[in-house]
Amino acid sequence: MDHVLLLPAGGLTIFDASLVSTSLVLVFGLLILLCLIITLEGKIFDSINAKKRAQAKDALHVGDKPAPAVVSAPAQAAPAPAPAPAVEGGISGEIVAAISAAVYYTEGANVTVRGIRRLPQPGASRRGVWGDAGVLQNTRPFI
Repeated sequence: MDHVLLLPAGGLTIFDASLVSTSLVLVFGLLILLCLIITLEGKIFDSINAKKRAQAKDALHVGDKPAPAVVSAPAQAAPAPAPAPAVEGGISGEIVAAISAAVYYTEGANVTVRGIRRLPQPGASRRGVWGDAGVLQNTRPFI
């Protein structure tokens, strides 16, 4: 048994130590290589997206012509503001503003909120709306 040397740490042989060290170097080397590949792919995709954005921006400006001089017309009356929405009692102004802002953000400026009311709650639970949503989410079957 000339080729087996017992190391003082619990009877490991030189072969065991070289196997462990080779495995560690190989695993960490491949992890570093994988990180470099992912970083390189990210840079490639970023440059592709930047080129697409630049092409889209150039396409918008290709047909641009200088705007003709605008002759100022007499001041027109400002359009009448939209009527305030019909709000059910118990709904605060902050909630009306938040709902109106959400509708404006999702649908655009050409939509008018005409009314805000609470939906009837057939069998309101003690948990409330958020508690019921949590129960539904966590008890939904995995199909």
